[in-house]
Amino acid sequence: MEVAAAAKFIASVAQVVAPVLLKKTNSKINPTDLEKALVAGMNAAQEREQTLPPQQWLFFRSEPDFIDRFLKDFFQRDGVQEELQKPLKNEGMPDVLFLVEKFKQVAEHNSRIQPQEDYIFPWIEAFVKTYIEKTDSYIRLQLAKEKYSQQMTKWFNDLKFAGIAVPGQEVEKSAKLEEIFVMPDVVEEAQTPLDFTLDPDSRSPELDNRQTQLLHEQRQRVLWRNQTGSTFSAHQLLNLEKLPITSRQSKKVVLLGAPGSGKTTLMSYFAVMLATGQYQQLGLDTNIDWLPILIRMRDLVRFPHLSILDYGRHFAEKIMSLGELPQDFFEHWLADGRALILLDGLDEVPESGKREQVVKRINSFLHQFPQNSAIISSRPAGYRRDFFKTEEFSHYQLQPFDDEKIEEFINHWYDSRVQNKEEAQRRKESLSKALSENKPIKLLARNPLLLTIIALIHRYQAHLPKQRHKLYEKAVETLLTNWDQNKELSNEQKLEYLKLDDLGRLMEILAYWVHCQGSTGDEEGGTLIDKDELIEKLGQEIKKLKQIQLYKAQKEAERFINFLQERTGLLNEQGTDCYAFVHKTFQEYLCAQEINYRADDEDDFEIILEHIKNYLHNPHWREVLLLLIAQQKPKKAARAIRTIFKHNSEYECWLHRDLLLAGSCLAENPKDLKAKGDDGLCQEILRALVELEASDSNKVGRRVQQQVFKILCSLNETDFEAQALQLLKARADCISEERLQKYQVALGEKKEAITALLGCLQDEHSFVRSSAAYALGKLGKGDNQVITALLGCLQDEHSFVRSSAAYALGKLGKGDNQVITALLGCLQ
Repeated sequence: MEVAAAAKFIASVAQVVAPVLLKKTNSKINPTDLEKALVAGMNAAQEREQTLPPQQWLFFRSEPDFIDRFLKDFFQRDGVQEELQKPLKNEGMPDVLFLVEKFKQVAEHNSRIQPQEDYIFPWIEAFVKTYIEKTDSYIRLQLAKEKYSQQMTKWFNDLKFAGIAVPGQEVEKSAKLEEIFVMPDVVEEAQTPLDFTLDPDSRSPELDNRQTQLLHEQRQRVLWRNQTGSTFSAHQLLNLEKLPITSRQSKKVVLLGAPGSGKTTLMSYFAVMLATGQYQQLGLDTNIDWLPILIRMRDLVRFPHLSILDYGRHFAEKIMSLGELPQDFFEHWLADGRALILLDGLDEVPESGKREQVVKRINSFLHQFPQNSAIISSRPAGYRRDFFKTEEFSHYQLQPFDDEKIEEFINHWYDSRVQNKEEAQRRKESLSKALSENKPIKLLARNPLLLTIIALIHRYQAHLPKQRHKLYEKAVETLLTNWDQNKELSNEQKLEYLKLDDLGRLMEILAYWVHCQGSTGDEEGGTLIDKDELIEKLGQEIKKLKQIQLYKAQKEAERFINFLQERTGLLNEQGTDCYAFVHKTFQEYLCAQEINYRADDEDDFEIILEHIKNYLHNPHWREVLLLLIAQQKPKKAARAIRTIFKHNSEYECWLHRDLLLAGSCLAENPKDLKAKGDDGLCQEILRALVELEASDSNKVGRRVQQQVFKILCSLNETDFEAQALQLLKARADCISEERLQKYQVALGEKKEAITALLGCLQDEHSFVRSSAAYALGKLGKGDNQVITALLGCLQDEHSFVRSSAAYALGKLGKGDNQVITALLGCLQ
């Protein structure tokens, strides 16, 4: 039979026979490889015949359409299976003569198959020889893969932390990636990325310099951010069928993400899941034997003479200490598309010329094995759209964590690090509450790196500092430490003049300078800084700080910038030749520190008051001023707050901006302000806020009352909590019962408010019961009494009461089997 014709049935025979052979063995070989061995054996038998005339072919007189059925029958016969299982069990070679006799016996009972008896032995012999070679080779490959996977898991399953030194506690070392990992979302980039640069003809005179141009581009990006494509879970990148139809372009993906967004963690997780055989976690076909190939680009570039495949071998054999791998180890999986290629950190290739060379090596490698899935990760910094053709490579952006993913991380964090379940639950609720009550910190937590730092601090201190400037101080310290995790700064390996202690001071100076450039409209991203201007500014400050000549200071600034390119820390490369703080919060905090430093250095509090007057109601400076005032001594804090409260801004009688900002200052809870500062001032501000709350909303305005509500609620766990609630209760006649209950919950009387709402569930009026059920969904988290009462409301005669109860139970009863069963019953 012609080889082409035989190929049609050989694959189907192998697919049927391989699983049967494996049922009774504990062989290291997997079904895919056993199929390949069977196919190779039958192909070898068929190819041997191609050198002979057709009259000497085994199946020359047989009906072609029945050959595959005959071979399936033969290979599954008792005795034949046992012989074919011998190499799988390391029991030697199959008995060729025995197989020949069995072949004849099966043929005797099949009238449509008339094998030529003289050619049975050569056919079986050729099959067995190749089958033995292949099974032996594949078993050796599987044994090598087993060791490779074990080392991959050890190598990439540890999530390293920069140490946070909390007095009296150990320094955090690492965590198991599988235990705390949260799958991020990705968003599909527009097919044709927008060009944010200005047309030279339309550029105004004030946009002449590069720094101003960067600010313009950043503002435009903020406007464009919501105009990208589909958003979905990152694991779907590995399965084209699960992607939105518009995204099913290619198995090759470029994944872009900001510093700290979790690119490397995601790539490591993919590798570990494949190395540990947890294919279902990634939605991959569990019948396929997958091999992860993870290569860090910063390591690859150190070996320019090696191909990517050769470097992969070098990494496994030398760096992971596996010893010599089988010669065709990686090729075995790459050849038929069973490898997942993960190329991490293209942006970490330090020089643009080297980066282009690496891109060529990547393109060459992926074109050599086009049937495999591949993911290339990079920061937007240093990545060019022409590196990889968009028709071959889909482009995606990693998304920040949303509230649900932050909550998932917190659950994983304490489940894996606190053995006592009750204590773990208490800590989860404590951290969740701290984040939900502080929007700036919650924004910070959307970045996985910064969320991890927050979780580390919370774990060792058992709470987050109520004064957020103290949290920022600890986080900044950690990020600075992260720059020096290999002691390259401490040991003067990278910089000649600067020490680690100098960097904190430089960052404060830099943050103030950058913040003065103006607003970008971006709540999370720090202001972009042009590289040349950054070097010039750093050079000037290093000259003053270290008392050296300017040219030496400029060289040191350049060395520092080159150092930053390779690391995630407080200041990062964010685009081609531009830099920014890892999050706007740190820019604001460090800017406040610089103002504070100047005031202390010159012993002149007027410096702080001048900044307050100059930027009083500028949204770009709001957080800076709040952080600045929060750190002052009681009398100075009172003086600063009085300056705001008594400023008498334009339209104050209508907008109440001075009052609202003064109230926000109280919410920062400056230390000892009430006791040692100016209690009379604090009472005056609180009374004014409560008066606005009690006023007619048509006169005050809904927006102002919303701001008042937010500020008063944010006084929880401050020195002003009890006083604010007392004033609100005194005006209860002018405040709705529902609103007052919300204040009670926020300001320390949650149990009393819940008791009142539980009573409202029995009210004769259905709208009262509905409102109470809805409110309990927001107030009664984790309270069994509340859940029991709401379950009863699912039987209420009014549908909108049942709907409110179902909503509340959905919020409160996650993971509660009784709640889930009851809600499922409502769907019937």
